[in-house]
Amino acid sequence: MAKNDVLLIDGIVDERVELQLPSSRRDEAFEYLAFEQILKDFDLSRDEIESGSVDGRNDGGIDGFFIFVNGHLLVEPQSFIWPKSGAQLEVWVITCKLHDTFKQAPLDNLVASVSELFDLGLGKEELKGEYSETILNCRENLKLAYRKLSAKMSDFSLNYSYSSRGNSETVGESIIARAEQIKSISRDCFGNVTVDFNFHGSAELVELHRKTPNFCLELPYSEVLSRGERYVLLANLKDYYGFVTDDNKLRRYLFDSNVRDFMGINRVNEDIKYTLENEESPDFWWLNNGVTILATSASLVGGSIQLQDIQIVNGLQTTESIFNHFNAGNTDTKNRSVLIKVIVSQDDTIRDTIIRATNNQTNVELSSLHATDKIQRDIEDILEINGYFYERRKNYYLNLGHSASEIITPLTLASGFVNLILKSPQKATILKARFMRSDESYEMVFSDKTLLSVWPKIAFVIKYTDQILEEIRPVGKNVTERFLKRWRQITSLIAIARIFNTFDFSAKDLSQLDTDKYTKELIVSTWEFFVSVKPDSISGNGWRQKRLYVDLCKEASTKFNLNGLDHTLDLKH
Repeated sequence: MAKNDVLLIDGIVDERVELQLPSSRRDEAFEYLAFEQILKDFDLSRDEIESGSVDGRNDGGIDGFFIFVNGHLLVEPQSFIWPKSGAQLEVWVITCKLHDTFKQAPLDNLVASVSELFDLGLGKEELKGEYSETILNCRENLKLAYRKLSAKMSDFSLNYSYSSRGNSETVGESIIARAEQIKSISRDCFGNVTVDFNFHGSAELVELHRKTPNFCLELPYSEVLSRGERYVLLANLKDYYGFVTDDNKLRRYLFDSNVRDFMGINRVNEDIKYTLENEESPDFWWLNNGVTILATSASLVGGSIQLQDIQIVNGLQTTESIFNHFNAGNTDTKNRSVLIKVIVSQDDTIRDTIIRATNNQTNVELSSLHATDKIQRDIEDILEINGYFYERRKNYYLNLGHSASEIITPLTLASGFVNLILKSPQKATILKARFMRSDESYEMVFSDKTLLSVWPKIAFVIKYTDQILEEIRPVGKNVTERFLKRWRQITSLIAIARIFNTFDFSAKDLSQLDTDKYTKELIVSTWEFFVSVKPDSISGNGWRQKRLYVDLCKEASTKFNLNGLDHTLDLKH
């Protein structure tokens, strides 16, 4: 490893600290960077990366715990679409240290934790170590996935990573021995698992960081029909596999993510799999609807089509089936073809219409198409006018190079609405992505009857509250970057109520907010008020309970002479 690799990784971390990605603390910025780069092929959003961060008190030496089923992150088992066959379970356990060397102590902790956490026969009460609620929830998710997929699992891999700023080529023998011990323990726990242990140092992280998504690709074809900037072509299955594959991984960033997240493994996939494996079946494109690709430009050059700004908006199940077929080492001796439609347009409205139309022909939940709703486009437009980029499609603006400080996600914006307009800070704090799948809850938040001008004010309040809370965040092992998630809502609600002298302010009131009045001093004094009345709640688990938020609002109404508490929607007793 060149010494300059450490300088480079430190420079990247410095930039992340300046952007507060995810915070202004170097160890947390390094940890987030490691998660982001190690799991780059999964194309995770910031919310998804943070959902797998388990660092904190009683973390068992584990900083990141990520479970993937057929390449999709498992966060909420209740709403996850489980495969019916051909399941692939992949688990990543990541330990991150800002050290400039690899040390043995982190792996000593990991050995003790893995020995009992991955003994799924033990109940919570039988665990000897003390583990946080977050770690135990991850363990329960793994236990559920392992049991639920056991009869249909085709592959199970457990991947460990120890990341630091050190040189992976000079890791000590005792540390390597500990890594081998962890692998051995894991095999003893599961038996049918493939275990890998990687040391990601500065050189590896820099190399991963330099790898950027490629949205401009070339696809060979055997036949093509074109009219203007519309193309219908037949491509060899193996050529299409190469088109959607990079370093033996599926280019997941090519897919329209909001639709993709709700697609599951079902009977259709089983039929596709059978067709691919049956050499006697008719040509593949006879039996399959094919793939639809959106691009901003396309040109035919010598038996290939060159595409710019690619988004595969329909045909994910077809694509994943083709990928899985060839990635498993299978062949196609008949040189069969897949049907591909290419539509060139730079008009976002037209592109959204095509996405909705093509996916309405499949068994996709209507709620998964909300990214194309008019209200979502309207919010995106008004936020951009005000300097924010709205990620109605996951990682769209991130892939365009915009900084995290400029980007806001639908879930974050929705939580701000639930907090400030619906007056429910507790619900806003624990809001999950699954709310988007309920038409009732979705329409309550993203209503076309809501003043459009309120959304930039909500975005401003969230971003500025986070900025100030990050500056004053207490120091402590149990005060992690989740501090912002836990306290931004109630802090902003009471601070805004102090500006209006009431909790009963409306969306119209908020849309007319003079942002110059939402000052650092106001936010800091609100936080200091929390510390004075509920000091034990700062690092405890009470933030999940509605009672805490009601009590804080009642105390604030007395302290700051705020009225309207009895009239607000979700702060009544």
